[in-house]
Amino acid sequence: MMIRCFVTLFAISFFNSYISGQSYIKIEPTFESKPLILDSTYSDQTRITSLRFYIGNIKLMKDTQIVFEQPSYQLMDAKFPETLKITVPKVSFNKIAFSLGIDSLTNNQGALTDDLDPQNGMYWTWQSGYINFKLEGEKVQPFTFHIGGHLKPFNAHRSIISTLSCNTIYLSIDSILRKTLTVSSKIMSPSKDAMRFANLLSTSFTTEL
Repeated sequence: MMIRCFVTLFAISFFNSYISGQSYIKIEPTFESKPLILDSTYSDQTRITSLRFYIGNIKLMKDTQIVFEQPSYQLMDAKFPETLKITVPKVSFNKIAFSLGIDSLTNNQGALTDDLDPQNGMYWTWQSGYINFKLEGEKVQPFTFHIGGHLKPFNAHRSIISTLSCNTIYLSIDSILRKTLTVSSKIMSPSKDAMRFANLLSTSFTTEL
């Protein structure tokens, strides 16, 4: 059964498909329809040890009008829940657009600072650039997915747009693994497999569980 987000405080806004006065939007990784807990062993014997990814180029829209834009990048890390929140102003909006990963222009600037600092462990080399999405764990055997690449034909940067009925966007990790582990358990460089994984990620963000 689909579980829909509902926050009483903003009920009137939700019925009009608007969100007003929010101070943040949260990206919530989930497993078995519940918030992901790192290093927990789930019923299918999966254990996630690391989940990190870049979100950037955030745009809030009211229908087709952009009401807020933030071009910078934010490193999200399931180990630190506070990093999963995107701070937004108190404006009325009903859609969000954002990018998953680092675009070619930013990659071509080389190693940068703050969330884009190579010391964060999300940077390969000047040629391969940043790792957009990192997922590690085990299910019988270890799996490692480091998804990135900014040069044709292996550009893993993806743009996402979604309507919003609450302040949470979910990312189902178990759904991603079900569609991936049957094909591969290790992606560590720009490749066709990485492109398929990136395409899957771009459709995995949802406002419903």
